Amino acid sequence: MEMLHRLTNRDNVALVGSTIGIASLFFGWLTLKPNRIAAGTSLNMWRSFDWWGAIIILALWLIVLIFSFKGKNKQVATVLGITANLIIAASLFIIGHYSGRILETEPASARLSLGAGFWITLAGVYMLIFSTRHILNESRFWKHAITWAGLVFILVLFLTGWLDNLSIMQELNGREERFLQELLQHIYLFSVSVMIGTLIGVLLGIWATRSRRAERPIFYVANITQTIPSLALFGLLIAPLSALSFSFPFLRELGIRGVGPAPAFIALVIYSLLPIVRNTYVGLRQVDPAVIDAGLGMGMSRGQVFRRIEIPLAVPLVLEGIRMASVQAVGLTAVAALIGAGGLGWFIFRGVGQAANDLILLGAIPIIILAVTVDLVMRTIIRIMTPRGITGGSQ
Repeated sequence: MEMLHRLTNRDNVALVGSTIGIASLFFGWLTLKPNRIAAGTSLNMWRSFDWWGAIIILALWLIVLIFSFKGKNKQVATVLGITANLIIAASLFIIGHYSGRILETEPASARLSLGAGFWITLAGVYMLIFSTRHILNESRFWKHAITWAGLVFILVLFLTGWLDNLSIMQELNGREERFLQELLQHIYLFSVSVMIGTLIGVLLGIWATRSRRAERPIFYVANITQTIPSLALFGLLIAPLSALSFSFPFLRELGIRGVGPAPAFIALVIYSLLPIVRNTYVGLRQVDPAVIDAGLGMGMSRGQVFRRIEIPLAVPLVLEGIRMASVQAVGLTAVAALIGAGGLGWFIFRGVGQAANDLILLGAIPIIILAVTVDLVMRTIIRIMTPRGITGGSQ
């Protein structure tokens, strides 16, 4: 019976993650290339590391597999989360240790890239952390420790130069100044766009709740614009903005032209509107009419009810819409590089043009990290801003 209980109470997400992790051991973990754009030779784990390095990673995955069958509880989840972070830490530490040895006998132009095995292991680790975060939702310390420990260790390895022999780091070291410039531009583009979109979207959402005649056209336009492919929308904005800048030269002095940040801002604001408008509308509509009547019965004016009752109750849903718009904007900003707006997409499209995979990763990985960070920050803000009554006073 105990065995049957363990099988029925197993952590399926962790089980799938550990299966993916063990499967990753059979793929190439490093790719040795004669230069930055050549295809290269895939090196499996046993060729990439000594036997002890491979055994350490295998042992950690087997621990995860065993604990996946021990049920869903905080103790097991804590062990799984710690082991997941140890897997990513051990993998990168061992890769950094052996990358220099592998390149010692190779020509100066040789490059060493992370192979499919590492990325598959990373996917398995992500599933483990996702599963443990859900189980440890009430244990704030362990939840955040398991979420951030691996990233902190990666940052330490990055700052100490432990991974400098990898091709992606060589791409970064040759473009440090440009990377910082495009990173700041990327953050500037999506953050300013979401702020403008929030201002417009919240006002439109309030208008839609107050006017039945305005509700349908507002949502019709917001839904239609959301279906336009991002690249098509960027392209559609080039012609009218170019015409305006030629007709009114002072607009050029303000930076408004067919290419550059102006069309990027407009497109990103348009894409941010739907989730913000929709969540503002739903957040205000879901307020219990009895609560509003109670406020009016206490002598509050309609404006006071709106400020003191409706807005505080709608804030969590409004912020949820802003969170979705922000995460979406982080990714869409990459496309803005195609119209000269800059951002991390510059590395992605330059890498595609040069067939340099590590240059593509140099743009893609920071975008993923930015999206995850924005999501976590916004979730924290939502939790803080949610009134205690809505969460049952559990906070």
